Amino acid sequence: MALFGALLVSGTLAGCEKKNVVPEVVLPDRVDTQEDMLRDSVYIYTYLLYLWQDALPIEFPTGRYPSAEGVLEALKTYARDPQGNAYDRFSFIDRSGTIDAEIQQGLAGSFGFDVRYHTDTDLYVKKVDPESPAAAAGLARGWRILEINGNADLSQSSMEQDNFSFLFGALDAQTISLLLRTPDGQVLTKNLTRGSYRIQPILNSRVFDVGDKRVGYFAFDSFVSTSDISGNPTYVRNQLNQLLGQFEAEGIDELIVDLRYNGGGAVITAEYLSNMLAPTSVGTGLMYDYVYNQTLQQSGWDDVFVPEYFKKTNALDLDRIYFLVTWSTASASELLINNLRPHIDIKLIGEEATYGKPVGYFAWDVMGVDLYAVSFQTFNSTGFGDYFGGIPVDKVAYEDLTRDFGDAEESLIAEALHYVANGQFRPTASLRMGPAPLAGRYLPRLNRALDGRGIKDMFDFRRGKQPRLR
Repeated sequence: MALFGALLVSGTLAGCEKKNVVPEVVLPDRVDTQEDMLRDSVYIYTYLLYLWQDALPIEFPTGRYPSAEGVLEALKTYARDPQGNAYDRFSFIDRSGTIDAEIQQGLAGSFGFDVRYHTDTDLYVKKVDPESPAAAAGLARGWRILEINGNADLSQSSMEQDNFSFLFGALDAQTISLLLRTPDGQVLTKNLTRGSYRIQPILNSRVFDVGDKRVGYFAFDSFVSTSDISGNPTYVRNQLNQLLGQFEAEGIDELIVDLRYNGGGAVITAEYLSNMLAPTSVGTGLMYDYVYNQTLQQSGWDDVFVPEYFKKTNALDLDRIYFLVTWSTASASELLINNLRPHIDIKLIGEEATYGKPVGYFAWDVMGVDLYAVSFQTFNSTGFGDYFGGIPVDKVAYEDLTRDFGDAEESLIAEALHYVANGQFRPTASLRMGPAPLAGRYLPRLNRALDGRGIKDMFDFRRGKQPRLR
């Protein structure tokens, strides 16, 4: 939708207070190009949709910036918390339609594996997407990477010299060559080419018997939408129904949900899981509510951002849920946790607090480009939603990259199972999981740089792609 369309909107808002009128674009003398118009439109639509609208300037010199992305990055600096940090680490522009493909349709195009450091010298495969090129080549979590494209010096100090550009460049390239060591000591060479595949967010599942209790476990990697654009069930909803139906049939008492790398995705999937995992006592009570800007309120969006209420349909009635998390656990993952926290005993286990993204957005079509400007914040049934610093863990534990998802001896899973058996976590001094250099130690800069890759978002596809400002 072009700038002209945005200006038409301004006439319908003439009766609003001055701060809610469409602002003025400060233009230099120029012959407008498509990018000029896109820059102007991004500013105007960001102003109209932005959660922190009151912090934005009424006039803005879009001509100072070389691209629409530059305009948006500048706008993200205005709203700040009491410590002076920008609230908005999140808004972005998607020119390729990647988000709609990955989260709405469940399609990806990559090698299909991610990496993490176990010590400051040892780089491991942390995750492999089923059906991906990496999976087809036999890669698995727990394989150590010895060389990438012939480079054997993959240490923290070496990678930091160029701010990880070698490592990130290799992971984002069209092809990659890897020398790896498997857990049984084999050394293998794998040459991969990027390819398209369907995302399978359930990486592993099982049931543990702990004393007289049955404990379900599943690793959930991405909130791919449970409904398509027409509201019909997707393959992800069917898979979740089957899995949670099995848990219900097996009579599990407690549940471990492994979200350690889950950066979020579709709001509707978080709602769906909230309903499935909540105790039956929630009835039809409030799940969460929205906060959004005054312009949207005055433009009739109260019938769009309606409070969400529980609609539990299954009989799964758990005593406790353990969430396994890292700093990259974000957005829709945090929404799920925050939705359930007032209603059931929850324990978070991981290296540190979650990412801290209680806000979300929808796609707004601007001249054929999808603008994702933060437009709403969510608050649970007790009114809590200010976790920009992340949701803190109840137990600090460092993951063991040498063990697979679902392994009872993997550090985070072992902590949850210990709590099931004993009603408390192990003393910190007793933790000796993984190689000795890792015990009691974390590599925040190294692994945050890697964990920060990929989606960290909360998308509400039901709200976007249609002009509703009036």
